[in-house]
Amino acid sequence: MVYPHSYRTEHSETKTTNSVYGEYYEAMKSKKIKIQPALLTILQFIDSNRIGFIDDLKEAVQIKSVTSKLEYRNEVKKMIKFTESWLKKLDMKYECFNIGFYELDGEKVRLPPVILASLGNDPKKKTVCAYLHLDVPDPSGQPWDTDPWTLTNIKNVFYGSGAACGKGPLMAWFHVIQAFKDSNMTLPVNLKVVIESMNHQNSQGFADFVATRSQDFFNTVDYVVECDSEWLGDKYPCIIYGTVGILHFQVTIEKSENSKTEIKDDMENIFKALVNEEGTLKIKGFYDYVEQITPDEEKIYENIQEFDPAEIRESLPPHKRSWDKVKLLMSFWRLPSIYVDDIEECICDKKDFLIIKRNFIIKIVPKQVCDRVDKLTRQHIQNSAKKLNIENKVTCKLVASTRPWYENYRSPSFAAARKAFIQIYKEDPNLIREDRGRETATIFDNVLEKNMIILPLCSKGTNSGEANEHISSRNYFEGTKVIAAYLFQIAQTREE
Repeated sequence: MVYPHSYRTEHSETKTTNSVYGEYYEAMKSKKIKIQPALLTILQFIDSNRIGFIDDLKEAVQIKSVTSKLEYRNEVKKMIKFTESWLKKLDMKYECFNIGFYELDGEKVRLPPVILASLGNDPKKKTVCAYLHLDVPDPSGQPWDTDPWTLTNIKNVFYGSGAACGKGPLMAWFHVIQAFKDSNMTLPVNLKVVIESMNHQNSQGFADFVATRSQDFFNTVDYVVECDSEWLGDKYPCIIYGTVGILHFQVTIEKSENSKTEIKDDMENIFKALVNEEGTLKIKGFYDYVEQITPDEEKIYENIQEFDPAEIRESLPPHKRSWDKVKLLMSFWRLPSIYVDDIEECICDKKDFLIIKRNFIIKIVPKQVCDRVDKLTRQHIQNSAKKLNIENKVTCKLVASTRPWYENYRSPSFAAARKAFIQIYKEDPNLIREDRGRETATIFDNVLEKNMIILPLCSKGTNSGEANEHISSRNYFEGTKVIAAYLFQIAQTREE
């Protein structure tokens, strides 16, 4: 047995029990991860400037940077100016770029500019690119318990729109750079920052813009980092290395004059031909490109902490209630699945009972291609309509899609992130995937073909992008430290 005190330093205080601490190091057979003297200086700076860092977040949160409504147009511009003032203060070189137009409340307006900033150009250093965004969802109509535009401290938890998603990570990155600048230290890496304001609007225009700068601004980038999402619990940090792809379909059935069947019955029969009671899709060729699960993959899922199937077992369909942790998590993150909405009838004043609609979502995984799944799905539904002798008009269209994203978790970036979390939180992070699509991850993966990592700074239940969004004091400051530690760790890694 390896005992925890063997790996302690004067900077590694932890509340973890001796038992857990010792088992962790025995399992990992890892050497102690020291806090570098330079990193210690940065950590001390962060601890010494907590009040100021809270005030900075408060100033950012009070700006109503909503890009989904025309009435907030000036506030979005104000947030851009706020960000520019920080970039100037941090001595970063930056430019703002107009990237096109979009329709907002019936008017054609310019998309908010994308900001590209950089600090350092040493060819001997690694180059890290941080993706950040300034926009927040419209909180009107949501059940907020506090003013979403006023950062409110309740028992060391900070409530405010953007506190966990967007503005919290933005200020964390700025504070890391400030810590180096005010400590008269240079960053251990070259840093590039790309900042958009349409994250909550499917990043409109962003992919095309990134492609135009792939050969200059992004050409020297080694790793891309996004700080978003949250952990599975409160104790163990998480590193995200993949997301599912999302295809949102809509089936419409319109009553034909000579049809002898009810359109509701036709809809039910079409979906019975699409998916069985256990959620397996009946589309021919759908599963052809799903990769075989390996023992190494299973081990990763077995090692995931703070996911208890018992907590969600009652909400699961009957066939899943006996599944263990590994099988359940893989069904959420690793394997394709389908979600079917209820049948929609016309709810307009002039009732039209001749048309019904039904939406469904297919989640796909790496190696499955959106275009191919789209074609297979629509063909299957049309073929089913023919086999079922449905005389009513059946149409199926793809409403929206997001590609799946998957990264090599054995890359230097993930190794650096793991060490950074251990240095700051004294816990080995979970390697997880997400049961959602991420437009930005697929852009950096497919357009730039750059290694990307998502580092959640927040523990579970932050209501990111929703009412009562919040970030704990611990996550805000320790998350800032994790970013700093990551930069030191990635600077020291070597390509495998």
